[in-house]
Formats: sequence, structure tokens, C-alpha cells
Amino acid sequence: MVIYIINFYLKNNDETIKKDNIESVFKKNTLKFNIGNDKYKIDLDKFILEKDNNESRLCFIFSDKKDTKGTYYIKELDFYMDAKIKTSKLIYKDNKLDIKYELYLQDEYIGKFELKIEVKE
Repeated sequence: MVIYIINFYLKNNDETIKKDNIESVFKKNTLKFNIGNDKYKIDLDKFILEKDNNESRLCFIFSDKKDTKGTYYIKELDFYMDAKIKTSKLIYKDNKLDIKYELYLQDEYIGKFELKIEVKE
């Protein structure tokens, strides 16, 4: 287990989250970190993003220029929704992850997203 500092950026239709200098645990090519109540886990081999908080849990799989599936679970309702992820860009090099994707839940278009993570050793 190694501790890294990361910069995090997530933009969607109407919101941008940007956090710098977040402490992250790196183990077996997986980053784990918290932003507020959100717990993130990103597998940098398989490009799987997991996010868990008090209200929901999501699991998205990314593949460059391909459609993939995921899940979005609403805890209070004990309800799973199927997610479809259309990844238009996935680049991971020089300790930087850059993903652009469109998200659909239950076949309903949710929006365009951009996720960037920079690992600072």
C-alpha cells in the first residue's frame, strides 16, 4: 500500500467538482480516496469506477470508443438501475487518467461527463 496525492476533476451538465491534493491509497493498481462523503475506487487496469455514499452506489466500466454497462444503486429505495456508458475518450498515461463519456440510466440520457485524475507521487 502506497499513499499518493491526486488532483480530481469531474464535470457534468451543470456541475464541476475540482479537488486538488487529495490523499489516495494505491494498492494493486487501484486508487482509493474520499471526497466529502463520497468514497471512490478506480481500477487502473480494467478502468472500473466505483463510488459509494449514503444515498447510492455506482459501478461504471469504461472502454475507449465502446459502449459498456454498469449499475447505479439507490440505497433508500433498494433499487438498481442499469447504466450504459458510451466512452468517447479514455487515456491513461504519465500518471494521468482522462475519460469523456455519456451516461444513460434505464436507457434515459443523463448527460456528458468528463473525469480527470492526476496522480502526483
